[in-house]
Amino acid sequence: MKTKAYKVFTHDLRSPVQGGEPVWDGNVPYNLPTTEVDTSDKECGAGWNACLSASNALRIAGLWPDGFPSRLFEIETDSEVFERGDKVRSSTWTIIKEIKDIKGFLLEMNEPFGDLKEELTQEILNWREALSRPLKDKKCVVQGLEKALEIRGLSDWGLKEFPDRESLNDAWDASAAMAAMDAWDAWTASAARDARNAWDACAARAAWAASAAMAARAVWAAWAAWDAREVWDARDAWDALIVWVASKKGWTDQDPSLLTTGLRDAYRNGLQYANPVGEKTLGWTMEK
Repeated sequence: MKTKAYKVFTHDLRSPVQGGEPVWDGNVPYNLPTTEVDTSDKECGAGWNACLSASNALRIAGLWPDGFPSRLFEIETDSEVFERGDKVRSSTWTIIKEIKDIKGFLLEMNEPFGDLKEELTQEILNWREALSRPLKDKKCVVQGLEKALEIRGLSDWGLKEFPDRESLNDAWDASAAMAAMDAWDAWTASAARDARNAWDACAARAAWAASAAMAARAVWAAWAAWDAREVWDARDAWDALIVWVASKKGWTDQDPSLLTTGLRDAYRNGLQYANPVGEKTLGWTMEK
């Protein structure tokens, strides 16, 4: 008897957790190479891991683990399957097809947010579309970044384009960038931190039922992904959604779009990512 499940990969078909080389070239059906499988009770163990629920697969693997929208696939196997927690693992799976319409699964994942789930799901879809960088329009990227600076009260900042991520990172490491980073954090990290604190306070006051609070924490994890703190574009989307939810729920008096306006449009038009590189200077680079 075959077992059907769901597995998530990065946009370029790598493991969303372990990274490494692409698993395969994207053609389906595809049989994953047979490997040893951990039959112990550990929730995470050797073998090909997946989820019986598509919403759990997206939640655990992340919606944009490498700064690009992740990809969901339906898989199946007639090998023995070991179910541990929210995950299952087996020695091999056959990748059957990619599932591109994930709205229903996101609605399921966002159920803890009640009457906000429809609007929240659309926000997530909008971020996934933007992070796919469907357009390459440098003029629109500049306009988006200028608007993002303006809404955050940093309209006196300038923009500096870099040819690639490496050169931007080198400039960011310079000591002159540290003071600018404080200002950047004042409208990004600080706003998101305030929103997270407000959410925690509401949960502590039992504003939600315990089960809803637990499920919503899992949603935060999906936004954060496994390494979002190391991936600027993934973190930008995560922080923007946290602020959006906290404001919509009335937990803060921030503008719901504070960390979305301008920046999401910039990503949609080809922004790779942006970081302060000096006094009142925001460095940025285009996705190739």
